[in-house]
Amino acid sequence: MSELTMDLSDYGIDEQLSEASGSLIVVMYRLPIIAERVEGSKEWDFTFDNDALYMTFEGLNESLQEKGKKVTWVGVLNLDEEIEEDEQRLISKQLWDRFRCAPVWIPRRTIELFYKGFCKGVLWPVFHMVNYIPDGGESTYDEALWHVYMIVNRKFKEAIVGRFHEGVDSIWIHDYHLMLLPSMLRRDLDRCRIGFFLHTPWPSSEMYRNLPWRVQLLEGMLGSSILGFHLFDYARHFLSACVRLLDLEQKLTRGALTVEHHGRIITLRVSHIGIHPERFQRNRENEEVNRLCKAMAQQYQVMDKCVFGAIDDLDIIKGITLKLLAFEEFLRAYPVLRSKVKLVQFVVPRPSAVKKGIREEIESHVNRINEKYSTPENKPVEYRAGAVSFNERIALYRLTDVLTLTPIRDGLNLVPYEYILSSGKTQPGRMILSECTGCSRALSLTVRVNPFDKRTVADVMKLFVTACEADKESQTQTDDKLRQKANISYVTEHSTRDWAESFLRDVEKVYEPSRPVPKIGLGRMIQPLFEFEGFDHLEIDTIYSAYKESQRRLFLMDYDGTLEATGSNEQVKAWSSPPSERVLMTLSKLSSNPKDVVCILSGRSRSTMEEKFSSLKEVGLAAEHGFYYRLPGSTEWHLQMASADSSWKEPAREIMGAYTERTDGSFLEEKESALVWHYKKADPGGFQFRIG
Repeated sequence: MSELTMDLSDYGIDEQLSEASGSLIVVMYRLPIIAERVEGSKEWDFTFDNDALYMTFEGLNESLQEKGKKVTWVGVLNLDEEIEEDEQRLISKQLWDRFRCAPVWIPRRTIELFYKGFCKGVLWPVFHMVNYIPDGGESTYDEALWHVYMIVNRKFKEAIVGRFHEGVDSIWIHDYHLMLLPSMLRRDLDRCRIGFFLHTPWPSSEMYRNLPWRVQLLEGMLGSSILGFHLFDYARHFLSACVRLLDLEQKLTRGALTVEHHGRIITLRVSHIGIHPERFQRNRENEEVNRLCKAMAQQYQVMDKCVFGAIDDLDIIKGITLKLLAFEEFLRAYPVLRSKVKLVQFVVPRPSAVKKGIREEIESHVNRINEKYSTPENKPVEYRAGAVSFNERIALYRLTDVLTLTPIRDGLNLVPYEYILSSGKTQPGRMILSECTGCSRALSLTVRVNPFDKRTVADVMKLFVTACEADKESQTQTDDKLRQKANISYVTEHSTRDWAESFLRDVEKVYEPSRPVPKIGLGRMIQPLFEFEGFDHLEIDTIYSAYKESQRRLFLMDYDGTLEATGSNEQVKAWSSPPSERVLMTLSKLSSNPKDVVCILSGRSRSTMEEKFSSLKEVGLAAEHGFYYRLPGSTEWHLQMASADSSWKEPAREIMGAYTERTDGSFLEEKESALVWHYKKADPGGFQFRIG
């Protein structure tokens, strides 16, 4: 931990940063800044990265500046070398002066363990529901990597709290790298509005619960005011995890999905991010793109062919091998069409620990297909692995007749949006998209496929080849081109800018308390105690003063959760464990004062209450929620009713017993006054199904 500690005031930017109070702080793992050493010197050249995944200078930054708001960016600066502390100060000031960026300085070795080790090696596979087990079956869940993840999140928290202090209005945190940060910030900035947007899928609760740190990650995110997801399915899975692991309850509040945690209402929001349309439309016909498009057409020999094109990250979740197998099936099933098609596949390497050797596997499929189906006139698959420039992306999109993406699980994929705007109104803009691609549901002219069903994908390819042939014979405006115009309209109207503005409007509507919030717990376990409806904070000084001034005092104490703590093993503890010696001693001392009347209330039976409090003769007891009671100083139990009819028990026991038998984890408790069905430990989904 010591290697990550620094005095923030040394960076000479605290005074400037304090001016950010009331403005928006955007927090992401990596700053949207490109940093390069000036050749032959120690100077740095910094430019804003307009290819940054979530937000661009031209998008959110430009929009908020028009509204008179300032954006402060917080994150790690992407560098290939370790930076000395003196140079860190200089760079920090330069970035603040030019871009209002506040870099978080973390040693490179720590960053490597954090990003490649935990984020990509642990969270990425789980969130994309890739059940990866290494050879030998050893656990991939390294406690040391979790410790690094906590350290980096804490470092971000220290950077924000240490620099901005009081007056922070809104903070927007991005993605799975910083899932602990909302709750860390909430402990110090309890009145701040915090938005968190997850740009990956959220897995099913069955997959998510395999993580040893599942509760900590959930509670970290629940420090937010608003949680954003790209698809409703992801929000639904998140809520399921909250219900199953934290025993929380989901609600509809003013038409929005919400969940209550520690007295706070957290809103869930579903909205898919967009792109910056003007940038693609502006560059579609520039000279460099035209040159690249002609060069690719000549290099790949696509004249008079239907081109299936794609750009994918080098990751197992992108389903590139499934696409190749489907294309191979198409070539096998439709030999007459082999000379009329071409698959152009660009692959962009990304750091990933999901599966080693994926590149070799892809290239093996490419080589096999080309060896089997190539002719002197045609090579079926054109494959390229490496970085792809912005202009090269547009050129490939313009060359493509049918965009073909077959991911097995996708949280954020903006390639279809880019393709629509790059292909323009004159092209049909046809797409084959995996049903796991989130944005596929919003677009016309998209055939959604099961990426594992290679025969169906091959048949869809055949239909599109036929459509391409029809295009050559008719130059009229087809239905496909009309739908392409609808797609262009949709993508233009759902830009990054619109997405960000809409999310931030919801963040600004959130109510967070305007006065200081009491806290409970110690150290890292400290939590703000937010107010439930009708809740008033108990002030010890006020209670003590009233106690001293009164002549007669009545203490009514609940047993479960007050005198006896509840927890994950609540049933076992509550039925078998007596109150602690300290609790019994305190109650005995309190009840020995003739001015004090002490009564303990519980839903437990008479025998249980007598067993647990047999040593407290001067304490009154109320069992089964007051159905039976025993006055202080007495051993006699009294009944609230003169007589009690229990004839209802037999039919009720039969009905409730049937539910108990069919609901695993539930049990029936029989009291003298009642039958109680306990379902706390039952499966929530199964319980809801049976009750519904």
